[in-house]
Amino acid sequence: MSQIKFMRRNLSSMIALTADPVVERRALLVILIVAAVLRLALAPVVAGHVGYLPDVLSYRGIAADMLAGRLIENDLGMPGYPIMILLTGGGGLGQLLADIAFSVLAVWCIARITKEITGDALAGLLAAFLWTVYPFSIFYAVTGLSETFFVTLFLLGFLGYQRGKFTLGSTAMVAAILTRPSIEPLTPILILTFALVVHRLSFRAAMKHLGIFAAIYVVLMAPWWWHNYEKYGRFVRLNLGSGMVLYSGNHAGNIDGGGVNFNLDIPGYYDIQDIVERDRVLRDAALRFIAENPGRFVELAGLKFMRIWRPWPYAAEYSSTFLSVVSAASFMPILLLAFAGAYMGARRYGAKLIPIGLFIGYTTAVHMVTIGSLRYRFPMEPFLVILAAPPLAWLVRHFLQSDGSAVAAKGRL
Repeated sequence: MSQIKFMRRNLSSMIALTADPVVERRALLVILIVAAVLRLALAPVVAGHVGYLPDVLSYRGIAADMLAGRLIENDLGMPGYPIMILLTGGGGLGQLLADIAFSVLAVWCIARITKEITGDALAGLLAAFLWTVYPFSIFYAVTGLSETFFVTLFLLGFLGYQRGKFTLGSTAMVAAILTRPSIEPLTPILILTFALVVHRLSFRAAMKHLGIFAAIYVVLMAPWWWHNYEKYGRFVRLNLGSGMVLYSGNHAGNIDGGGVNFNLDIPGYYDIQDIVERDRVLRDAALRFIAENPGRFVELAGLKFMRIWRPWPYAAEYSSTFLSVVSAASFMPILLLAFAGAYMGARRYGAKLIPIGLFIGYTTAVHMVTIGSLRYRFPMEPFLVILAAPPLAWLVRHFLQSDGSAVAAKGRL
């Protein structure tokens, strides 16, 4: 019993020391090193089990087109992640190391966003540790998919806005849009929310930051627009995936809310030579299905919601007992703590949580309309970790106080 009390006193002293910025930075550095080592060690294990996923080859194909100086053949892709692949050698070890580096950077971002919101160094360190060991974070860091790159860019943008550095934040956000365009409509809303609600700036200042975002957007997107004009002979702002994604989630043959396997049953579709027109036809067919079948649309939206937020994978290849247990056992505690953090933190942090709620609500809604999949939940999971960290910090402090020792109460909810 005395040994337990001794351990608690030592842990209490260590936690109290995290209030020292130097100690906190050293602790975070240790966590970052653990994150890098863990991903490097598990990369061969995950690769051996998963193999090459179709999207991995797609990204590398786009990078190969860029390297050869030809127009990108893939009509559904965006250039952000393939550019990173190209800059790191076109795939293989360079891509893996870059992905791991971005995953470790995401750990740092999560720690800093958590501390910016809560003012609690321990909560920030716990959030960083949770993301370090979170199985899905490790999985996406070593499989060659774009999730880690996109999530890290979005976190960098979010952190920039949180700190009031709107130019840096917008630069990262546009890079994220070039990787995955689904957040494009949300970004101006986030800028206005951070400016007007979180930082309480004037309307004029908010419009200034929105204008800076627009300028950065035009500058960084312009090469992509030129490429698309050369390829399609007209202005295409993003890619030609919106029609396909909307249709795959909204048609008569969709029975489970997914979008991988579907029958494209549109008379004359394959007779259309214009690729842009094909995208429009798919979008119109999906909208027509929604308008003519509102009840079915609502039913499918519910199924998609369940697919997004189900604790274990839906896909058969990832639904083994072991993977299901690992998925549920890692996700459910974070989700429950996130609910607690949102409820208790609303009183303490107020407006600082609104951007997180906007992003989670927006992303969920987008995939309830289009395609539901566990994969599309991943960009929201860092923010669940951020919400989960403060109540976890409270639990840690409460446990250490249970023997009557005095522990610093800073950051308790």
